[in-house]
Amino acid sequence: MARVLGLTGGIATGKSTVSAILSDRAAIVDADRLAREIVEPGRDAWREIVDLFGPESLREDQTLDRSYLRRVIFQDPPKRKRLEAITHPRIRALARQRIVERSRERDFVIYDAPLLFEAKIHHWLRPVLLVACRRDIQEQRLRMRDGLDDSDIQRHLKAQMSLAEKRRLADFVIENDSTLEELETTVAHVWEAVEATSPARYIFLLTDPPESGHRSG
Repeated sequence: MARVLGLTGGIATGKSTVSAILSDRAAIVDADRLAREIVEPGRDAWREIVDLFGPESLREDQTLDRSYLRRVIFQDPPKRKRLEAITHPRIRALARQRIVERSRERDFVIYDAPLLFEAKIHHWLRPVLLVACRRDIQEQRLRMRDGLDDSDIQRHLKAQMSLAEKRRLADFVIENDSTLEELETTVAHVWEAVEATSPARYIFLLTDPPESGHRSG
């Protein structure tokens, strides 16, 4: 049976790049892809989201307008919570299914989730790999990648759990401050350490995590 571990990161830290590097070593179950799958037009989550946000949340092809939704929930935390209540249980259920499927094919399965700590998945999924970088590099990447100005950058960073807190919760930290070649070397070293750890806890759950006294952010 496969060993299952988590991968997460902060915005613009390079998590997707690390996930691509690790795809040669493990099966990847990508929470972002699952999130897009559960809200395809006509599905139950899609209907509930349209009921919540109205027809203006749809594009011409009837897919969800993610840019619109991001703007709304960024300014309306209660609606963010309601959106999460619609999507998160369905993502967990589909993730469980996909992880079980992929565990028959590979020795390792990685659950790649940007909100892994925020969703408290780390309470029962170990080890967790975190992709991080220096704050100034993170800001520079947001400026170049998304065209954000300084005020928008700070709002986006404040809306997330800090990298300092994520570092505290992670088992392994992959620092991505330099070149792709150096990142690949770092990933290789971290993966050697992962392989040497005791067996990860298997995921047959992805339901609500158990109560824990650990701080979850």
